[in-house]
Amino acid sequence: MFCSFCNNEIPRGTGLLFVKRDGTTLGFCSSKCRRNMLKLGREGRLVKWTAKQATLISDRKVVEKKESAFAKEIEAKMAEKKSREAAEKSATPAKK
Repeated sequence: MFCSFCNNEIPRGTGLLFVKRDGTTLGFCSSKCRRNMLKLGREGRLVKWTAKQATLISDRKVVEKKESAFAKEIEAKMAEKKSREAAEKSATPAKK
């Protein structure tokens, strides 16, 4: 089972299970998580110390790395194309 707020794994036999009036259950690993979600009304993905926030940040970094690698690949192809065009221009004599 995972904590409803921070998404950390809750060892069996520990934690707190909160049952809402509509029957849905929320599992919490600590009173810190319970208070942040129920009493303070915070979302786990927006709080820096939670595992949900860490996964969101790591996903963003992976996407940024892919974009930058793709941009470098495009720049390399453009530079290669320009060098070919320059070589072709120098190989053909200019007409007067």
